[in-house]
Amino acid sequence: MKLKSLSLSVLAALSLGVATSAMAADATTSTTATAPAQTAPSYDQSGFWIGGALGMGYVGNGDAHVFNGTTEAPSVKLDAGYDFNQYFGLYGSYDYMHDLGNADMHLATLGMKGNLPLTQKLSAFAKLGATYIYADNKDLNDNLFHMKSDSFSATGGLGLSYQITHALSTQIGADYYQNLRTSHGHADLTQAYWGMTYKFGQPATPMVVTNNVEVVKEVAVESQIPTRSSYVLPYQNGQTKLNDYGRYNLGEVIATMQANPEVNAQIIGRADKVGSAKINEKVSAERAANVANYLEANGIDASRLTVSSVSYNDPIKTDSADKTNYVQRSVQIILK
Repeated sequence: MKLKSLSLSVLAALSLGVATSAMAADATTSTTATAPAQTAPSYDQSGFWIGGALGMGYVGNGDAHVFNGTTEAPSVKLDAGYDFNQYFGLYGSYDYMHDLGNADMHLATLGMKGNLPLTQKLSAFAKLGATYIYADNKDLNDNLFHMKSDSFSATGGLGLSYQITHALSTQIGADYYQNLRTSHGHADLTQAYWGMTYKFGQPATPMVVTNNVEVVKEVAVESQIPTRSSYVLPYQNGQTKLNDYGRYNLGEVIATMQANPEVNAQIIGRADKVGSAKINEKVSAERAANVANYLEANGIDASRLTVSSVSYNDPIKTDSADKTNYVQRSVQIILK
C-alpha cells in the first residue's frame, strides 16, 4: 500500500508540474510580446508515432483475493499509432506486468485515441479500445490461483501530454482494464504510467516566429567643439609643399570646420633666418598659400580663411633652451 500511495503521489505531482510549466510558458509568451499576438504557424500534425512508458499496475483492495493477495505490479508499455490530425487517431500498445497474482501478464490493445488541446503545448487525451490478455502463470499446478491463459477486456484511458518539440512529447496517464478473469473470479485493473512519444515527419524543434521591428530613433546632433584651437605644421629647410604630417593635421582641421560652420581659420606662413630675406618671404608665403588651397579643395570656403606670411619677423615663442629652427619653418593655423 505504501508503494501504491507513493506511485500515485508521484503521478499527481508530475501531472501538476507539467500542467503548471506549460501554462507558465504560455503566459510568458503572451505577456512578453511587444507586437500584436500571433498564432504559431500551422503545420501538418498527422503521422505515425511510437512511444514507451514505465508504470505500475494496481487492483483494488476489494479484488486483492482474486489475485492471490497481490495489489500492485510494475509494468512496461510500448505503443504506436497514427494520428489523422491533432484531434483523433488510432493506436496499439503492448504492456507487460511482472508478477501480478503469481503470473506475468501480457496485454495487447487496439483502439482509438482522442486529443483535446488545452494550451499551446499541453493537451488532454482519452483512449478507448479492446485488450487481449495472456497470462504466463509461474505455477500452473497451484490450485489456489491462476490467471486464465487468455481473455479479452474492454479498455479505457485518460492522460495529459506535454509537447517538448513538434516531434517529441511526454505523457502521464492511467489505463483501465475491465473484468479480468482468474480462477478466483473477475477483477478490474488500473495501470498508471509516465512515458515519451516521438512523432515522425514533424519539425525537429518548435518553430519560433520572430518579428523584426525597425525602430527609428531621432538623435539630437550637437556641433562639435574643437579640441584644439592652434596647429603648427613644420617643414624641412626650403620645403613649401604639404607633407604627410601636414595633411594628417589638416584632416582634423577640415572635420572641425565642417562640423562647426561658425569657426574660421587664420593661416600664418613662417620661415627661419637661414637665407636671404627675399627668399624667406617667398617661402613663407608659398607655405601659407598651399595650406589654404588644400583646405579650399576639401570643402572649406575661402571666405572663412585669413592667409598671411611673416617670414621670420614674428616667430613662434618657444622654450629659450630650444635652439632648433623647425618650429619657425612652419605654417600656423589658428581656429577662432
